[in-house]
Amino acid sequence: MGQQTAAGVKRGKRFGFASLRPAVVKRAKAVVAVPIVAALAASAIVVLIPDHYTASVVIQTEPHQKPATETDPATSSETLASEADRQEIEKQIEFLRSAPVIDRVVSELQLAKDPEFKTRPLLARVASLFQSPAPEAETRDAVANGLSVSRVRSTLLLSVQFKSRDAEKSARIANAIAGEYLAQKHAVAATDSAIKHSSAMPTASERVFASLIDQYGLSRAMSGAHIVVAAEPSRRPAGPKRIRIIAIVGVSALVFALALALLLEREALLRTRKVEEMLACPHMTSVPVMASNDDARTPARGARMIIAEPQCPYAEAVRNACRELAQRADGDAARVILVTSALAGEGSELFASNIAHYIAVDGHESLLIDCDFRTKGLTRQLTPRNTGGLLDQIASKQPIENVILRDSLTGVHFLPASGPAPIPLTVTAALRSAGFSEAIAGLKARFSTIVLAAPPLLPMTDARVLAELADQIVFLTAWHRTPRALAKNALALLEGNQRKVVGAVLTDISEDRDAGVMSFAAIFDEIRRAARMPIADRAA
Repeated sequence: MGQQTAAGVKRGKRFGFASLRPAVVKRAKAVVAVPIVAALAASAIVVLIPDHYTASVVIQTEPHQKPATETDPATSSETLASEADRQEIEKQIEFLRSAPVIDRVVSELQLAKDPEFKTRPLLARVASLFQSPAPEAETRDAVANGLSVSRVRSTLLLSVQFKSRDAEKSARIANAIAGEYLAQKHAVAATDSAIKHSSAMPTASERVFASLIDQYGLSRAMSGAHIVVAAEPSRRPAGPKRIRIIAIVGVSALVFALALALLLEREALLRTRKVEEMLACPHMTSVPVMASNDDARTPARGARMIIAEPQCPYAEAVRNACRELAQRADGDAARVILVTSALAGEGSELFASNIAHYIAVDGHESLLIDCDFRTKGLTRQLTPRNTGGLLDQIASKQPIENVILRDSLTGVHFLPASGPAPIPLTVTAALRSAGFSEAIAGLKARFSTIVLAAPPLLPMTDARVLAELADQIVFLTAWHRTPRALAKNALALLEGNQRKVVGAVLTDISEDRDAGVMSFAAIFDEIRRAARMPIADRAA
């Protein structure tokens, strides 16, 4: 057992760069479909977004006065002037976005009646549930949302931009905001000048300076804040950048799909390690869910899936298991393969049937025996009208060969569990009888491979008795449905026969991790199972 476990761990793959390509190739449908769907959804949304236009006004602010003194001799006058410019620009930007300027523009242009400024953003609607703002405040906030003021590089120029759904309106509002800003600035400056002149008489130097200006005909007005470039209606909309938005959404969705594929591949690799750590045996393969009852028209389809759909993931899983069994076979000697599970309904009888059919198609003499003498699932599927079986022959001490059937299509031989007539022998007594052991030994001399479709290990003891006659054991468990501690306890019931366990086969898996391109349903199921995996781990 220890040697097999070590081999299984050695064969376990690790997540690295070698796993990137298979992870993406297997989930290629999702990796391609997710960006396309996201781009189409983004296209449908951006088409509904109305165009908006941006108009810009450039304003020359009033130059600041250089500081008369420098408190720090190590600091240059240029540095102090630059800092003063920055502080002054920040004040002007704050003043441009202030309520007095915006309210004046709203009043002059009657923007409170404009439907564009009555539509509130989502956050404002949520906030209004707790506190209802005044109508003028709502209009002011709507105008402020479309207003953008920034400094032009390191100059004393300010760029005032306004965004609106109408090009003419955006230019009109931008010019109005710039004009109101200058008007209020000039009003403040005039008020300060009047206060200054009324508070003190001109000095002698000021009188001399005034006479020189009058003598040479110069203007008393100094250069102050003014509009450098007025706003003009834009011919092309500034947004939304539809192609850019669609491209960003598509690329983001592609990155998300690739990351999801790698995450799912990592979970699949961790699943393999968890199997080997929990069950202390190698992970042979994983198979998708197989229905226990097939269509009435094809009652044996699931038992012959390797023939019915040779390219499906289930058939690939069967081939993987057969390769593992062949590698661990003792040369060319005849072998008995026992296929069992932890609980009923985990698909062990169907998997055993497919193993026997594959070995027969591969050119070897194989015999499939339905050893689930209580439910007789395979017997009812493969030979619903049989008149006798293994138990009948043992009870009557008749030759076993008389009830062996052969499939002419695949060449597999099948030994039913029993016929419909009652048998004067209990199942437990039959399994422990010398006649049963002798029958298996005789069949082993005739067939190179005998596959025993055994009942589950829990709660009956039939499979434990059959394990004494087996050379190799394949254990199946529904990894996401059967409690893992329960599966571990089921294997422990084999006791000394655990060394015969070749590996574990996981059922109830969306798709085998070594298979080709996965279907959308398999990918969705993989995501669903990966999402609930931490809960299942805690439950185990």
